Amino acid sequence: MSQLISTRLVQLRKEKNLTQQQLTDILNISRNTYAQYETGRREPDFNTALIFAKFFGVTIDNLLGNNIESPNLSQKQPTDLIRFLDESEVLFDGVLLTKEDKAKIKAALEIIFWDTKQEKKRKKS
Repeated sequence: MSQLISTRLVQLRKEKNLTQQQLTDILNISRNTYAQYETGRREPDFNTALIFAKFFGVTIDNLLGNNIESPNLSQKQPTDLIRFLDESEVLFDGVLLTKEDKAKIKAALEIIFWDTKQEKKRKKS
């Protein structure tokens, strides 16, 4: 099992364009311990695996290399961007966004999509 999770951790970290140091700083874990997970010399306990799964936005099964998905899970559902910002840990260029950063993004989105919202309101009237 070590090889599966170690390979998957490397893949997921690289997909987020993070170094081991950046990831361990964000998750507040030892870089040495994390490096051992990636090399397969050590396996994360369940709680640590759950932290990884939540951070990377995957299931524990997926983290363990089990790609069997139920039909409902395999169909991507649209994600509301504002809800995503409110409910998720979001990185920008490897830096974790603060609540203030997210508020600025939401304000910018309101400006960008103001015309779209107005058009939608007119259609409802």
